[in-house]
Amino acid sequence: MNSITATGKITKDEYKTFITLLNPFAPHITEEIWEMCGFDGMLNQTKWPEYDEAKCVDATVEIVVQINGKIRARLNVAADISANDAIALAKEQDAVKAETEGKNIIKELYVPKKLVNIVVK
Repeated sequence: MNSITATGKITKDEYKTFITLLNPFAPHITEEIWEMCGFDGMLNQTKWPEYDEAKCVDATVEIVVQINGKIRARLNVAADISANDAIALAKEQDAVKAETEGKNIIKELYVPKKLVNIVVK
């Protein structure tokens, strides 16, 4: 719905899918819309839309950067970023540099798709 609203248009196939998905929640009105659009058969007897897992995978994720357990930055990175790259990118942030400057880094931890945690003393 967000992409349809953004473009201001809807194709016939998108409309058909939308009505089909809405049918369990508003069966009477969607059956009427189905009939007015001239689609074949009864809506409640149509095949459910196919699920495409590839369209549900995020290309980027937001991770937080913590210094001694306190959030200091947020980064948008590729979902499949390596631990070394994520930690290096986190260290480049100004807020992280300010917190780690002149301190000894004890531990660096990367939790995939979640956070980078740096412990300093």
